[in-house]
Amino acid sequence: MSSYVYMKILESQPRRYDRGLALLSLGHADRVKERLVAENVRPRDRVLEVGCGTGTVVVLAVRAGAAVTAFDVSGAMLEVAREKVAAEGLGDRVELEEASISGMDRYPDESFDVVISTLVFSELSPDEQGYVLDHAYRILGSGGRLALADEARPRTVWMRLLHGLLRVPLLVLTFALTQTSTRAVRGLTTRVRRAGFIIETEERTTLDSFLYLVAVKEGAG
Repeated sequence: MSSYVYMKILESQPRRYDRGLALLSLGHADRVKERLVAENVRPRDRVLEVGCGTGTVVVLAVRAGAAVTAFDVSGAMLEVAREKVAAEGLGDRVELEEASISGMDRYPDESFDVVISTLVFSELSPDEQGYVLDHAYRILGSGGRLALADEARPRTVWMRLLHGLLRVPLLVLTFALTQTSTRAVRGLTTRVRRAGFIIETEERTTLDSFLYLVAVKEGAG
């Protein structure tokens, strides 16, 4: 759980981000990203990653045979991502863009097969989450897949109390060091359905506080 809160600290040090996140999550973050790609990206897929950070998922998806477009609001994180892509000679199958979610309206309808995102929705307001999901539905072709992993609000009172006791000190430290914070996602599954998707997989781990979600665009055959 600490990795999803400390992510804001690590983002201010992009060249240490991957190592720090792997250490703080005991490898869980990397395993989730590998699973998202392994279970949802196929050869020749057109993939959009929302909030690509240092490009770990980008590289994994291209290795799986996909062509990837990815954007992030942080130029420093994108610099690391570009170095990873260049080091593996993958530049001809990757388009990296410095942009916020507000730029998703520039992508044509049904222009992607997969939209993927990790640890981004917890940084967005409910309205912003809805905006991303609406555009994800629009830009995915029939049968397209939405694959998400993020911090989530536990579903029971007791789990929320336990999660809160562990999380509050980390939130205080995060804000003290970065003047930013994260918020556990609430109602994301409902918003995904409201956008028109059919939920295919919904799993919780880490005291019910981490969500792995895969959904398919309605009308899939």
